[in-house]
Parts: sequence; C-alpha cells; structure tokens
Amino acid sequence: MSNPYLQLLKEIVIELGKNSLLHLEGHLDAGLKGSHKELVTFVDRQNEHTAAQRIHESYPHHKIMGEESYSGDAFEQDDLVWVIDPIDGTTNYVHQKQSFAISIALYRNGQGLCGAVYDPVKEELFWAEKGSGAYLNNQRLWIHTESAELSRSLIATYIRYDQEEKELGLDRFVHQIANGSRGIRMTGCGSLELAYVACGRFDAYFSSYQKPWDFAAGKLLIEESGGTVTCLNGEPVKVYLPGTSILAAGKDLHQEILGISKAVLYF
Repeated sequence: MSNPYLQLLKEIVIELGKNSLLHLEGHLDAGLKGSHKELVTFVDRQNEHTAAQRIHESYPHHKIMGEESYSGDAFEQDDLVWVIDPIDGTTNYVHQKQSFAISIALYRNGQGLCGAVYDPVKEELFWAEKGSGAYLNNQRLWIHTESAELSRSLIATYIRYDQEEKELGLDRFVHQIANGSRGIRMTGCGSLELAYVACGRFDAYFSSYQKPWDFAAGKLLIEESGGTVTCLNGEPVKVYLPGTSILAAGKDLHQEILGISKAVLYF
C-alpha cells in the first residue's frame, strides 16, 4: 500500500476495534456527557488516547480532533487533522454490544484525504482514499443508481426530538420522507449508517445535527463511491465546525430529497 497515512489509519481502527471487543466481555461502567443520552466509557477514552499516541509517534506535528478530547481549537489551513470517533454508537456498545464502530479520517484544508469506519463485531472495514475509491474490505463500492427514486429507497437517520428540530420543522420533513420512501431506520451509529449508504444497504442518510467525528470518514466513503454529501439546505459540509446537518445519497436521490427539505424546513 503506497499511502502511509491510510496504512496507519487502517491499523489503528482495527486495533481500537479489538480493544473495544475485549472489554465487552467485562462490566462496562458508563458515565454521562452533558445529558442522560450521551454515554461515555473508559474504553472511549482509552481508544482515543491510543489513536492519538499512534498518530503522534509517526507524525508529531499532526492535529487531533477527537470526540473525547477536542476543546474547540481552530486549525490552520494546511494542518493535517485526524478526526477521531473512538467508539461511534457508545449507547449501542453499552446496551446492545453491537452496531457500533471506530471512525477515523484524515483531513487537510477541510477536504478528506483518507478515512475508515470499522465494525469489529462483523469485521467489516469500510475505507476510502481521495481519488482512489471506497471499499468494504477489498470490494470496491459504488452507490446503486437503480434505487434513485425516493419511492424505491430505504432511508437512515438520526433524530433528536428536541426543540431545535421542532423549530426547524423536521417533523414535517420526516413525515414526507417516511411516506414517500420504503421506510426510515435509525440504528444509532451515524458513521455506520453513512458507510451503509456507500455500500447500498441504505439509499440515503439525513440528520439535523452531527458532529465532525460522526461523519468525517463516512462523508469521504460516500463521495468516493459516487454519492453526494451536503447540509440539509444544500450548502457544503464544513468538517471543522462543532456540528452541522447532513444529507447523503446518490446524486439523483440527493436532489429529490433536497427539494423536499428546501420546501418544508425553516432554514
């Protein structure tokens, strides 16, 4: 493999995946971050520390934007930034012991260079390199075009059911998408849901608010498999912001859903 960044990234997500599985055999003492819905375990923190340590051993000047340690620092234009979710879907990890993933991506100038989402339970490694495509293990991924219409599509989402979404009018949007599609699913692991769009298990994904580590790798997976990722209003996604809305799908389906969002949401 010619890209040393990608090689290191793959090694790290697999190492963190193995560590996550190891601790599933024991008692997981989960704490809270901000609210009763945001869980964190010592494995999250241990994984992120390990990832940062591995990266800085090889690239001491690279920056880290990790879920458990990021404090809002700004990045310079040319910084190489590793965006890390040490366990995406921690609630699933604690309660279900499945449907969680390790997600890491490397960005520069706000553009993804490489990224990976690893499901250690299924041993599925989704990875992508800018300009070289997206893959599931060693299988090349392409967005399926035969499900380009909403009426033939299965949609993934994450809904918070909070006041901000109410003011946005998301309930009306969800109603139209649910009735116009073959259904909506919410699995609680955004990086995996984006990876599933890239491989065709879902046809689109949307959320009113996702943090960078939730989507950084998945965004590159979808773009490298031929899809489109924007905010719900059609604007470009900015990875270095604290959070943003997300709409990801194949190009035609993305345009169809975007038309609905622009018609019903209050931006």
